[in-house]
Amino acid sequence: MKLSKGPCNLWLPIYWKFTLPAILIVTSFLLLRNLWSVQSPRAAIQDAHRTLNVTEAQTDPPLSQDDKNITVNLVLATLRRDDISWIENIKLPNLNIIRYVSDDMMAPYHPPLPKKGREAMIYLTYMYDFYDELPDVTIFTHADESPWHVERSLNSSLVFALSHLDLSQVLQRQYFNLRVSWENACPDWINTTNSEYDDEKQEQSFMREAFAENFATDDVPEILAGPCCSQFAVTRDAIRRHPRTQYQRNLAWLMQTDLSDFLSGRVWEHMWQWLFMGQAVDCPIEWKAYCRMYHICYDLESRKLLSKLELERKNLEKKTGVFDTIADLLRGMKNKKRLREIDAVMAVELESALERGKSEAVRMQLLSDSW
Repeated sequence: MKLSKGPCNLWLPIYWKFTLPAILIVTSFLLLRNLWSVQSPRAAIQDAHRTLNVTEAQTDPPLSQDDKNITVNLVLATLRRDDISWIENIKLPNLNIIRYVSDDMMAPYHPPLPKKGREAMIYLTYMYDFYDELPDVTIFTHADESPWHVERSLNSSLVFALSHLDLSQVLQRQYFNLRVSWENACPDWINTTNSEYDDEKQEQSFMREAFAENFATDDVPEILAGPCCSQFAVTRDAIRRHPRTQYQRNLAWLMQTDLSDFLSGRVWEHMWQWLFMGQAVDCPIEWKAYCRMYHICYDLESRKLLSKLELERKNLEKKTGVFDTIADLLRGMKNKKRLREIDAVMAVELESALERGKSEAVRMQLLSDSW
């Protein structure tokens, strides 16, 4: 049976010829706009702070008289192209900046070999170079002011973290990893007896041999654990617990190892706590570390709330596929709105934690809690 070509039959193909592409174009535009406008965690928290009218003075770190007398070197592991202008905003007294440049052998401070061993080569070079001229505290960081491994509780900002760091506590503790989170780190991340390849821990199978060679020992700890990612503060005494020849040995290993630049740097991420403290595992309780070292003090109710919100955030952030994004777009971008709400709540909790941390009595009371 042959259908007759009435007016409607003739009109429909023309309609869809123009309407379908238009629908696709509009949908694509909305999808791309949604993807482009997703905020970074740091931007979201900063937006929430602005909404709360948190002034700079309200989050200024309180400095004790002891802190004002502590000398500090900030050692930066950089490349020539890196912009480190952010360091001008750090609020630490007696701060001296020492920039090592990995890919410029003409720079005032540079490692013995270019682009080898990542930040470990630079840090160990500094310890060897400045062994006899160390300040009270040396802080080692990368060049980026807001790397992924600076937590939201530190506003995803090294300026924020360093400006709130309690230097007196660093002197007391001797070594402190600037990152607090146990994620992919504690309490037992690296097992040196495991020689099988693990994609999440590509350095693990090389750890036993690397440890033995760097510390001239066959007595290798089975477990090595501590927060990642090679950004830390350490005292003069902790560096000098070893003779200068120790750092010469470590530098020689980095220069001679067959491991890639990536792997040799990753190996060292798990050995700093042993170098400075003689401990294989350094995993301070997260909320206590925030309170003691940064004066960011969450009470029990805040910790419960933040734990719940972090889990919800992770689940929402997993929904990043195209179909997930389209589905969220069609539902009025509920996931995106919820992420903003979570960031706003976290910002309020951070502000409250900073307020609690201003009081030494409150800090001591919270730190005495078991949970």
